[in-house]
Amino acid sequence: MARTIAEIQNEILIEKGKQPSLNNLTDSKAAIWRLWINIMATAIWIHEKIVEKNALISRPHTLNWYREQALNFHYGMSQIWKEGAYRFDTAGLTDAEIENSKIIKHCAVSEVDLETVLDPNKKPEEIFSDYFHNKVGVVFIKVATVKEDKISRIDVPNELYAFKEYIAKIKDAGNQIFITSDQGDILKLNLNVYIDPLTIYIDPKDIEYYQLKSLSRELREEEQKKLADYELAHINDPLNPKNGSLLFDAEKFPVLETVKEHLKNIEFNGAFVKTYLVDAIQKAEGVKIPVLTKIQTSVAKNPSDAQNPLPTDATNIEYFIPKAGYFDLDTLAVEINYIPYTFYRDNQ
Repeated sequence: MARTIAEIQNEILIEKGKQPSLNNLTDSKAAIWRLWINIMATAIWIHEKIVEKNALISRPHTLNWYREQALNFHYGMSQIWKEGAYRFDTAGLTDAEIENSKIIKHCAVSEVDLETVLDPNKKPEEIFSDYFHNKVGVVFIKVATVKEDKISRIDVPNELYAFKEYIAKIKDAGNQIFITSDQGDILKLNLNVYIDPLTIYIDPKDIEYYQLKSLSRELREEEQKKLADYELAHINDPLNPKNGSLLFDAEKFPVLETVKEHLKNIEFNGAFVKTYLVDAIQKAEGVKIPVLTKIQTSVAKNPSDAQNPLPTDATNIEYFIPKAGYFDLDTLAVEINYIPYTFYRDNQ
């Protein structure tokens, strides 16, 4: 930060005091040497302000700089050249109008490292091919907005088009930018949750079904038949919808609500971590032992796709990042087997 004129003057006076040959100068406030100190301090101050401004507007455009510019995009506003940079013209607008024009609420910027494709054992033409295949030298920008308090893709075509034009206008010359805003990834979870039957409701008629579904071993023939009978019976007599709710508040489902809240709080383009989800469920009211048995995920279906993309089994992956940067909570599927925690009786 540039020094003030008074600070520069004070430093010159301190230096003057170190020079014995200048001690005989008159101490009058109107002395010519004081005028020259003021002139020099002002010139130095102007120089430092210019250097500071040039450093600010010419700093290297890092990945974080692109993220800052994306989050500062104002839809529907024109840009003006001011103080060495493009700026949005917000004159005459209220703070609320300015904030509402910022449609980019989430952004992640990344690039492929050259070292990921370089291999000393490869032929030059193979490295050259990998270089372009992996889009080395391309800056990837994922963006999303917020609708109804949920992360959402920018689905208005002109909004995304305007944002791409904005980035093309402010980016460094020669840089290649790849911008995406996709529907949230699909996620399906299977859980076995041992619950306190004094806190969480479970219909007695459904307990055996949940227990059979939760078995990790291969079912015996009689167990397979019993499970098939339950599945058939559930067509006309489905599982009690109150299963998993609190006994004192049938509107609250601790496990399901915890899963949704955890996914919602994962930062944009952050990793889904199995251990973190299990830890969160463990803290839910009435939960004794949560077991995450299966994870399936896939990118969202595009309108032009004939069918949904095949899901990927991610059960054995400790963590992964959704391609869109977030999960679509509207399509979230969570299958929970609620099992009463009665181990204290089994050991007696």
